[in-house]
Amino acid sequence: MVGRAGACYPKRMRRIALGLGFLLAGCGDDGGGAAADEGSSGGAVETGATGDSGAPGSTGGGSDATGASDTAAGSSSSGETGATETGDTDDVPPVEPPALCDDIELPARDGAEIVVSPVSDGVVMVEGVGEMSLRAAVSSASPGDTVLLADGTYVLPEANEGGYSGIYITTPDVTLRSLSGDPTAVVIDSMYRSHGNSSAPITIAASGVVVANLTVTRSIFHLIHLWADGDAALIHGVHMVDGGQQFLKSSVEAGTVDAVEVSCSQFRMTDEGRDNVWGYGPSDGNTTCYTGGIDTHNATDWYVHDNLFEGIYCDADGVQRPAHGRFPEQRDNMTYVGGLSEHAIHMWDSQQGTGHQIVRNRIVNCARGIGIGLVDTVYGTRVLNNMVFSEHAGSREHDVGIIIERGVDMLVAHNTVFMSHPDAYASGIEYRFGETSNVTLHGNLSNRDIRARDGAQANLVGNVVAGEGAWFLDPLGGDLHVLDCSPLESVDRHAEVPEDFDGTSRDEVTLVGADVCE
Repeated sequence: MVGRAGACYPKRMRRIALGLGFLLAGCGDDGGGAAADEGSSGGAVETGATGDSGAPGSTGGGSDATGASDTAAGSSSSGETGATETGDTDDVPPVEPPALCDDIELPARDGAEIVVSPVSDGVVMVEGVGEMSLRAAVSSASPGDTVLLADGTYVLPEANEGGYSGIYITTPDVTLRSLSGDPTAVVIDSMYRSHGNSSAPITIAASGVVVANLTVTRSIFHLIHLWADGDAALIHGVHMVDGGQQFLKSSVEAGTVDAVEVSCSQFRMTDEGRDNVWGYGPSDGNTTCYTGGIDTHNATDWYVHDNLFEGIYCDADGVQRPAHGRFPEQRDNMTYVGGLSEHAIHMWDSQQGTGHQIVRNRIVNCARGIGIGLVDTVYGTRVLNNMVFSEHAGSREHDVGIIIERGVDMLVAHNTVFMSHPDAYASGIEYRFGETSNVTLHGNLSNRDIRARDGAQANLVGNVVAGEGAWFLDPLGGDLHVLDCSPLESVDRHAEVPEDFDGTSRDEVTLVGADVCE
């Protein structure tokens, strides 16, 4: 079924109702043990499996408005004893997409099909036309056209001085996708080259653009960047690997980037990728690892669903890295190591009357899971049926699973957050700041605290913070489907969450967490 402005939705999935603009939140309250919570919290901590309130360091974890991290002592011992802390995604085959992705259809196009195949470094063959750059081939498309990439690796060249060499889409309603439909068979490789003026391998600056079923990798900047007029883009079945900055970024000088859908895609970082992440910050220290998964500014009504995020963090070990990768002179040739990266998903803002939907995503071994807000008030977001797992100890590199900061009119429901390391960050879910209001946390499952900070308020219904590894199918592999249903608490089904992580209908009284036992 085709959804808004040419975007697409699973046929089996009911579109989640929106009230106002929406954002992500974390909760707090009393508790401990397996008992569910109810009521409102304005600063108490809902404790994890051992009953340890586990205050996460002197400043309380999370990120501050400067981009630096409040480091976590991570001394709480709730949860299973951890797996080896490798976080290595090198040579790991891509994970099969969720079954719900099988029912997604790309929007139909009525224009020409432009078939492209790779020839050599920076050169492609356009069927019936001849050789040119991939940038030129894509730029030749008219509204309604589809650019089909034959299997192979497309290496983007280094830009000449004052020039550009990345793909830059300025024509509306154009589709760029693999001919075979296999995202692993078509690779757009930036090779850590400069494509001109800090531009990404793929830049979208027109409405209704579709990028689907291909891989884009090894960028010194973002992998895909949405600029002004990039409304109603669809990023579907795309494998994004090793972004030097945030993998998928939206930022505009004026206006907003609206109604973008990101579905059934994979965001993965390898060890090689970590050695090429830019640091960002003052030259006198406090440099931040400047990567992340999805990072949006001036954005409204994004729909992010059924994606995998894996291994997006910076390594505190190893050699010192140039603070700005290929351009260290921008930071006085300083170097850095480690630091807290951005979240797998971070929606910085959303105007009143709009909101984002963050639904059924799986996040594995990332520095932070889902973040909503921080500097500005964010409205109306829904964070539903997500699975967040980490095997890492709490540190300046590894932090909270879900956090809501300055969120208003939001629902955070039926998410599962599990951290296996005995010294993991103390909170699975947090919500912050006095501006946070009319936020409901409903039926979430974690083995770490759900915690209010800095005067935040939330309505807490049926959340559980005593999760155990034995309950899940493959917790150390990040698969938080429920294996043993008997220990789980039940909660009344929320009207906005009629199904679970896999699209299975929930009963009127349903289990906490993202997965319903079958």
